[in-house]
Amino acid sequence: MLKPGKVEEIEGEKAWVRMQKGTSCGEHHCPLSSTLLNDSGTDFYKVLAKNEISASIGSSVMVEVKDALALKISFLIYLMPILLVLGTYLIAKALTSQVMLIGAVTIIAIFISIIILKKADKLIQPEYSITGYLRDDDCSQCPFKSKRTKEEEKDTQGQ
Repeated sequence: MLKPGKVEEIEGEKAWVRMQKGTSCGEHHCPLSSTLLNDSGTDFYKVLAKNEISASIGSSVMVEVKDALALKISFLIYLMPILLVLGTYLIAKALTSQVMLIGAVTIIAIFISIIILKKADKLIQPEYSITGYLRDDDCSQCPFKSKRTKEEEKDTQGQ
């Protein structure tokens, strides 16, 4: 998965890149979260990426995270809690008819899924890589395009 970003800091072989949250980033929290993310409640977040192309501060770049890892994280965040709670509920319902016990076991399953997510967040660290420079024609809605280019684009669309 490639995403546009802007280099803000250089730290040796790595760079801090500011990236815009996508539609999958719920209410000011990005699902590709890790302890490396600066999730400050804005529309942007920062990641520490391998600077394979030696990009400098201020460069608009393309940042890659492996698709397989992004899918694993999405599964962990969205499907695992649902499957755990639903499975626990169905097993509890099959074993007993006591509504209070079924409810209690299901609530415990919710807490267990939260604990699993917290532990997984510390274990799974997405590895980002800067793979190239962002060209103006790479995407039409990029927040990192220069203002001059956006104005030119409006002029071109207006004609």
